[in-house]
Amino acid sequence: MDALVSNREKLRVSAMEYNLTEHCNLSCYQCDHASPVVPKKFASLDEFERDMRALSEAVHLAELRLVGGEPLLHPQLIDFMKVTRETGVADAIKVYTNGVLLHTMPDEFWAQTDTLWVSTYPGVRRRMSDEAISAKCAEHGVLLDLRPVITEFNRTCINNRVEDQDLVKRIFRECKMANEYECFAIYDGMFFRCSVAPFAQKRLRLAGVDFPGPEVDGIPLHGNPRLREEIERRLRSNEPMAACSYCLGSSGPMIEHRQMNRQGCKAWLEEDNEADIAFARRNVRRQALERRFFGAPSLPGRALRKGRRILASLNS
Repeated sequence: MDALVSNREKLRVSAMEYNLTEHCNLSCYQCDHASPVVPKKFASLDEFERDMRALSEAVHLAELRLVGGEPLLHPQLIDFMKVTRETGVADAIKVYTNGVLLHTMPDEFWAQTDTLWVSTYPGVRRRMSDEAISAKCAEHGVLLDLRPVITEFNRTCINNRVEDQDLVKRIFRECKMANEYECFAIYDGMFFRCSVAPFAQKRLRLAGVDFPGPEVDGIPLHGNPRLREEIERRLRSNEPMAACSYCLGSSGPMIEHRQMNRQGCKAWLEEDNEADIAFARRNVRRQALERRFFGAPSLPGRALRKGRRILASLNS
């Protein structure tokens, strides 16, 4: 895994994320952190510092990602950034935001930020224009990742259990969040291979599904003399987490983005996702065939034509 460098001292990992808030000022359909439906919650600064100091004993990050919910809602945001610097757990701080509150941020926020990721959604207005954000970032030497308008989300979190464990494994191995995007997370004193897993129980309980707490998928940071080895083993593993049985990763269908009201949130938690599971089953087969027939450096023409015919049949 490119995100991981092992040596005899600390494990070097490209990135991990920390949820400063679980709630958000938007209500996006298919939010994989379930922010529109979970209770309002702010992270504790004391617990954050404790977690970062424990993590820093075993791991060093290229960047720590401060996420939500919406992290700019947290009244102690800048204090979290200062603690990150003090612990030395990461070389850089990256903030993920929808940008709605950027106009309220003081200069110290910009001074503490190394990279700013701004997600843009249809119909969501920011008081700070793209040009103003770019100028502010340039003024403070902040690397800006201003995303194009996001019109679709992957259907990731589902209410129906994927009963076929072989399919769960195949979905996990294709999952960009757990593998390519490096969405590793620290939550409630634990490390998670994927940022969706910590919130599975909260969301599923609201959907009437009995599911164990996040500790089923988490590695404890505190009082764990084998923390480095356990995180490295988890990052190298191809075995899915318990939460993966209720997740389609990046193999689910693309769904048009929209904001939800209360009725929309209720309907989301009542959806039947059997058709989405069937889609994911076809999709992981397609992904495997694409690698088999198109991933080779020099593919014979007959095999190339065969691969295209098989993919066309899957699409029909």
